[in-house]
Amino acid sequence: MVTAAILSASDVTFGIVFGVFVAALAVLAVVAIRWGVRRDRPGREAWRQRRLESASSSRGAPLGGSVGPSDAPPDDQ
Repeated sequence: MVTAAILSASDVTFGIVFGVFVAALAVLAVVAIRWGVRRDRPGREAWRQRRLESASSSRGAPLGGSVGPSDAPPDDQ
């Protein structure tokens, strides 16, 4: 009987610790995604602005089509 109580207590403890770990992992994922999106916005906006300026300077060039390496957004911002 004593072993069953100890085993049950260890299962409850594991459940609590595992639940806290999963919650912390979920919070960390949300924070990391928000940080990445926040860091990406200014670079993406600058890239769009450069594309619009280059399209308007080349008179009637379509915005769609293939994208060359120079049109790619910068890796580090």
